[in-house]
Amino acid sequence: MTSTRGAVAVLGLLLAACSGAPAPSPSPASTDPGRPLPSPVPEVVARVNGQPIRIGQILPIAKSELDRVSVADRDRKKPEVLRRALEQYVDRELLLQEALARGIQADSREVDWAYDQMRREHADEKAWEEYLAEQGMDPQSFKAELRAQHTLAALVEQEVRAFPVPPAAEAAVREGQRKAIHDALLGRLRGKARIERLL
Repeated sequence: MTSTRGAVAVLGLLLAACSGAPAPSPSPASTDPGRPLPSPVPEVVARVNGQPIRIGQILPIAKSELDRVSVADRDRKKPEVLRRALEQYVDRELLLQEALARGIQADSREVDWAYDQMRREHADEKAWEEYLAEQGMDPQSFKAELRAQHTLAALVEQEVRAFPVPPAAEAAVREGQRKAIHDALLGRLRGKARIERLL
């Protein structure tokens, strides 16, 4: 089994890798990620193949980055950070849709184990509630996110295993090409997806 921290970090690593993937050409209106946010900010901030992405889904990603920014710079950086979080979530949604289309599912035992490990690290009920609140989640959405992370990891693993390499160097080449394989998959998915950004 993966460690708890590793399980929780899977999405972070995938999203970090996503940010290196080739992005589609931006429309003229979207060339400046720091431009002011629409007022009011819409509840649905994007659609990926018709699937809505809500502002509440990207806020935890944005919050973790904004927490590292000085208070003085927070308002100025907020539009850019929110749009970057949106792009990361769009990539996550593309990968998750592909995994589900392929019938890839997370191992429920691993998801339960990762959840239980995180719960043990916050044994006190108040500490657990505070931890979940910091993530912008409740127990149910936290478990759903763990399931999504494990599903995305299984998709990337399937892509890595399918990558053609000479048998003599198989393990090293596959592992060394993991990010390139991930980026290529994401590029293919972006190329055929309908992505509508509203932020």
